[in-house]
Amino acid sequence: MRFLTAEQHQLVVKQLVELGRKLISARRQHSSGFEFTSLMVCFLMHNLSAAEALLRLLNSTTEKWFPATVGYTIVRTMFEIDVTAHYISQQPVERSRRYIKYGRILKKKRMDACLRHCDSRDAQWAEGMKNEWEHHWKEQQNEVNKQYEEVKEAFKKTNSWAGMTIKEMAKAVHHEEAYDIFYAELCSFAHADVKLVDRFLQRESGGLKWSMAADEFDVASVFRYVAIFLSCTIMLFDEQFECGMGGCVDECWNV
Repeated sequence: MRFLTAEQHQLVVKQLVELGRKLISARRQHSSGFEFTSLMVCFLMHNLSAAEALLRLLNSTTEKWFPATVGYTIVRTMFEIDVTAHYISQQPVERSRRYIKYGRILKKKRMDACLRHCDSRDAQWAEGMKNEWEHHWKEQQNEVNKQYEEVKEAFKKTNSWAGMTIKEMAKAVHHEEAYDIFYAELCSFAHADVKLVDRFLQRESGGLKWSMAADEFDVASVFRYVAIFLSCTIMLFDEQFECGMGGCVDECWNV
């Protein structure tokens, strides 16, 4: 990882986004099937969209008022997407189908929660859940339950699609260092620990004050993370679909 300025990292990100768009256009159907193909395209599109959104956000707010804590939270998801994509690619057919089937578990949980809270002691919650049940879940109930029954045995001993934490998944795909160094810090902003609060504390010669202004370090860090995680996702995509553009990632870093 080279030392670059905040502006240079932003340029790297812009070039990576352009490359990623070309890869999506150039990709073919993967031999592992349409499920894996679809997931990989979606994963890359997510990280490209996140990168583009952060660039637009910076352009609309200027560096001083860039919401760095929001940026860190978005970048955290980019890491999770990259780890998930790598993990699925190790066994593309089996894990793609398992990932997709877990959606039935999530749908069942959401439906049951809605029904349960129709009897909430809070009148507003009860009214809201009853409306959602009548207009969304009631007609789907039988189908949701049927699809859940078809897959529940496969997930009965786990609370996630992969049966492991993001940390375990990162280790399985050799992203352990990135998890310990990058992801651990990014979690501070998702879980709202004291590091998030500290970003609003400005130390000046006259004392301390609270401010929403970002500092240069945070803006640079956000786009450094974006560049690293997006590069990793693009290289995996290029490798899986044999687009022949792997060397182009390195070129994007020559700024």
